[in-house]
Amino acid sequence: MQSSSLSSSAPIEDILHGTDPFVMIRRGADEEVQILSGTQRLCHSLADIQRNVGMQGSDSVVDTVCAIPFSQIHERGYAAHTEHEPIRCIDIARKTRVHLEELLASVPSDKVELKNGIQFDMTPEEYAKVIRRIIDDEIGQGEGANFVVANTGRGQIVEMNRAKALSIYRSLLLSEHGSYMTFLFFDGEKYLIGASPERHLTVQHREVTMNPISGTLRKKPDQPVTREELLAFLRDDKEILELFMVLDEELKMMSQMCESGGTVEGPFLKNMSRLIHTEYLLRGHSDKPAIDLLRTSMYAPTVTGSPVGNACKVVKKYESGSRGYYSSALALFGRDADGSENLDSAITIRTAEIDADGTLAVRAGATLVRNSDPESEVKETQAKLSALIGSILDPVRNRVVPSDELLLSDEEVLKVLRERNLDLSPYFLEDQEQVHNTLEAVQGKTITIIDNEDDFCHTLGHMMTSMGAEVRVVSFEEYDCASDDADLVVVGPGPGDPNNEQNPKMKKLRHVVRELRASGKKFLAVCLGHQILCRELGMEVEQQEKPSQGVQEEINLFGKRQLVGFYNTFSARQKERIPGVQMSCDKGSKRVHALRSDQFASFQFHPESVLTKNGLQILGGALTDLLSKAT
Repeated sequence: MQSSSLSSSAPIEDILHGTDPFVMIRRGADEEVQILSGTQRLCHSLADIQRNVGMQGSDSVVDTVCAIPFSQIHERGYAAHTEHEPIRCIDIARKTRVHLEELLASVPSDKVELKNGIQFDMTPEEYAKVIRRIIDDEIGQGEGANFVVANTGRGQIVEMNRAKALSIYRSLLLSEHGSYMTFLFFDGEKYLIGASPERHLTVQHREVTMNPISGTLRKKPDQPVTREELLAFLRDDKEILELFMVLDEELKMMSQMCESGGTVEGPFLKNMSRLIHTEYLLRGHSDKPAIDLLRTSMYAPTVTGSPVGNACKVVKKYESGSRGYYSSALALFGRDADGSENLDSAITIRTAEIDADGTLAVRAGATLVRNSDPESEVKETQAKLSALIGSILDPVRNRVVPSDELLLSDEEVLKVLRERNLDLSPYFLEDQEQVHNTLEAVQGKTITIIDNEDDFCHTLGHMMTSMGAEVRVVSFEEYDCASDDADLVVVGPGPGDPNNEQNPKMKKLRHVVRELRASGKKFLAVCLGHQILCRELGMEVEQQEKPSQGVQEEINLFGKRQLVGFYNTFSARQKERIPGVQMSCDKGSKRVHALRSDQFASFQFHPESVLTKNGLQILGGALTDLLSKAT
């Protein structure tokens, strides 16, 4: 339905007693709630979503609101359990805004009964065992840096109806604060009711915004957080690196979406009723269609893990069934005054999924890293769901006012928060659109990056493009050394065991490295690529006792002290001198940090990570050395 036929209002009474699909959204701390209603449409592809691109509108025009299932990630080629859930769309015909107090006074406060309470698929003890397995068997075997595997609670609401849905929503509005969106979506068949802390993706006037959130401080029941507790949380290495890892992962997405780059803002604190989180904002510009940007951004590492492709395999392995609409996106498609499209979306976490017959599912997971404590992670997931479950089982009758808000502006708290950025790569903290990084030796050169199932390859490509190179990214499966006429090839990073002789990717990469060496072509190898090269040079590549997944270390890099970011579980050990090859190694462990020769350079660490302070200079120096030398 076209925006020009929209009527001016959709009274609360119509929503309460009517039959039309509808959406209610409160953004942040706004004192107004947006109410939209219209007709249901089911889609099975993002491309089928109705978008009135080119028609004049305004910043307030919303054409379609969509609840996207997690299984839609198959459009990126990633694995997921599925029950063939459709994209649930409401094509908007009526809209209005209502003051929050008016809404709270108008909607019912009915009692919600569950037939047998909420039963979780895994007991806390079973869930803790799964978490331990993931830490040991997945992170410990090099399959990724972090993973998010959820536990699902199920129940049956007695005599479910609109009034009860509105009652749950009313309680959430009263009890939760700090949410990006507090929403109630009903398309005639399914309710989604949630208070999501996390923006997924916003596109407006060509500006693209993402919002990685990670790191969690659990509040004690009925007690404000103390200054000492907050400072201890902000100085906790595990919580700090957890946020940096998801920042790195979303920068991979921004590198693909924003042609000229962008900037990182923050970190900030997000204060909610039961939790405090840390977060960054990522901003850039893009001329790409909103649908393509949404597809590229599926889904946030905060709900999958990293690298995202392999994380999806791990999620499917450890979760017994479909995630439904959990951890995907509630997306609003609309138009600006000039007819260009805009998009706003929240990640569907802290969200209840309720069928019209009252069948209920709630899900939550925690970001699992190498030094996660399983029992603590279980408690974190329980805390994440507490406000939502409380709104169902023990609804709040009066508006809750946070008692610790002033603490978040404490001078020392803000100082400790700002200090997190001191050792990060300034390349990502400055506005990349306004900075020129052209290098004479790199400008105009063609570079092929082999994608080994880690989107860090796109961050590498983005940095090399800013230096003046012409970059193309090709999957390891499709790469053909014989037909590649690039000036330089990058054997990129990726998950997996480089010693696995049966793995097709490892077989292919060993073959590629042999071909590159034999051809004399210049090449750079990063992380997994570095490990494969070390094996081909006769070194032992061993599994580390402790994975270096998302770790920042100071190393001696060919005589210079550098802070660099590692994402690896395996590492090569120094061997006797190799003619024509310089090695940078750790004196104690003998781990090989980097190699260089006239033909190649390699890094075990990631110069493209936000954790590598001088990553742009390190990468630019290596490319300059290689491309300046005669073949």
